Amino acid sequence: MDTIGVGIVEDQKELREGLSFLLNSVSGFACRHVYDSVEAALENIDRDPPAVLLMDIGLPGMSGIEGVGLLRQRHPGI
Repeated sequence: MDTIGVGIVEDQKELREGLSFLLNSVSGFACRHVYDSVEAALENIDRDPPAVLLMDIGLPGMSGIEGVGLLRQRHPGI
């Protein structure tokens, strides 16, 4: 079975780390990207885009809703 790469964009550190730990504990999933903001994701996600991205919508700075649109333009497969 192929591993599904997952990314997380979440500003709350405990939630971000907990989700990452949980995903890495499930067979077939690997949390490869963890960001605290949309801006950080936009700067770094091009190196190895994940198959799935979990995005908080209420983020400081750019909202998750705006970020999803921008990321989908750059990586429509996410």
